[in-house]
Amino acid sequence: MDMLPAANYPLPSQASLQLQYVGKDLRDCLTPAAVIDRAIVKRNCNAMLDACKALAVSFRAHVKSHKTLELSKLQVGEDGPADFVVSTLAEAENLLPFLRECQEKKRSCSLIYGVPVPLSSIHRLWTLATKLPPCAINVLVDNRDAFRRFQQELEKILARHAKDRTLNTSVKIGVYIKIDTGYHRAGIQTSSVDFQPLVDLVTASTESLAFKGFYSHYGHSYAGSSEDDAAEGLLAELKELHDATKAVPENQRQKLVLTVGATPTATAAQNMLRGTGPKVTEFKELLRKLKEAFTVELHAGVYPLLDLQQVATHARPPTAQSQEGFEPLSKSNIGLRMLVEVTSIYSERKKPEALVSAGSLALGREPCKSYPGWGIVAQNLSRSQHSIIYDEQGEKAGWIVGRVSQEHGILTGEGPPETLDALTVGDKLLLWPNHACVAGAGFGWYLIVDSDAHKEADKIVDVWVRWRGW
Repeated sequence: MDMLPAANYPLPSQASLQLQYVGKDLRDCLTPAAVIDRAIVKRNCNAMLDACKALAVSFRAHVKSHKTLELSKLQVGEDGPADFVVSTLAEAENLLPFLRECQEKKRSCSLIYGVPVPLSSIHRLWTLATKLPPCAINVLVDNRDAFRRFQQELEKILARHAKDRTLNTSVKIGVYIKIDTGYHRAGIQTSSVDFQPLVDLVTASTESLAFKGFYSHYGHSYAGSSEDDAAEGLLAELKELHDATKAVPENQRQKLVLTVGATPTATAAQNMLRGTGPKVTEFKELLRKLKEAFTVELHAGVYPLLDLQQVATHARPPTAQSQEGFEPLSKSNIGLRMLVEVTSIYSERKKPEALVSAGSLALGREPCKSYPGWGIVAQNLSRSQHSIIYDEQGEKAGWIVGRVSQEHGILTGEGPPETLDALTVGDKLLLWPNHACVAGAGFGWYLIVDSDAHKEADKIVDVWVRWRGW
């Protein structure tokens, strides 16, 4: 299989997009559009890498939130390991050239396919594995029957290609057991009667598969509302995976990887670098013990972009700290904004309202627990004065996306009408979305600006093409 299936989803020419957009002001662009502030996402990426370095733990970057090569590279930095999590094989196939580049530079690299594997995808995984070092491709399992079927399909593929001298058929795929630490999406609980038999099956030696460790995704951490909630989630994951290691034969425990995270819990590790207190002390002591016996790894995905859902977790303080390895969790550090345009005004309604050129296909339809809308107006590019922002410093006044249709949204003015910024037809607005992963999915590329440019902060400096397909 020389042609990777990601090629079935052709991407637009980045060079052509750059010719169209670079140098233009956002005010002159068609709407809707997805805009990333490169300065913000670089700071968020560097803070995560700095925190992991300070804690002496590994880091694995999830790429599903943005699906771009440029941001993937920022997530892993310019040196050190380049380890990733993907949610689709198209992401893995698009990362392949970069992984091979890392391999040529003697930079260690790997990726985990972050959900239990569909049988129809095994050949694609094996094809990727033939092009990379042993265990650069890793899978998750949480079920004995599924693992057996995986083994059987892989053996069929190996037998079918055994005589093909053009392929590296002596590949080895890494296997992580997915632990359910309370999210109940995928994974097996360590209390399950099936857990020990699954561990026994996976740890049995095979030529083409290698047991690597345990993986947890604490996705329900989005429901948290405080630093303590995020810290509790991080501790719970580490404790649960530590318990899981007791089911592994003693002679196989030494090199196990314990990989934990979701953006609220993984970025809560930044909190552990500052201050004291029971949670910090407990975390540091547990981490010290785990690192003596295992490799501890954090993974997260949406942290470079952030969004209103993440800000609502209050997993980190909203103000700056004078240290490396920390970035505040606030609206001002959200790296993704949606460019929309006002197309009609409805001042006679019970609440002032306006129609904008972006609906659920551009913003998503996922709610945020901190307010009753689908996006918050961050800036009116058509006005020079500072706009009133909803829920800024606790004031429930400003423009939000109160309702959404497929292609259009309705802005509703919250708070006393006299406090609202006036809108006119043609105004270009920047919105913060509830969920960056879903909001970005409606677009083929991101327009890149850089707020470090100060006076030219709304000028496009690059275009990043999003990967498509599954």
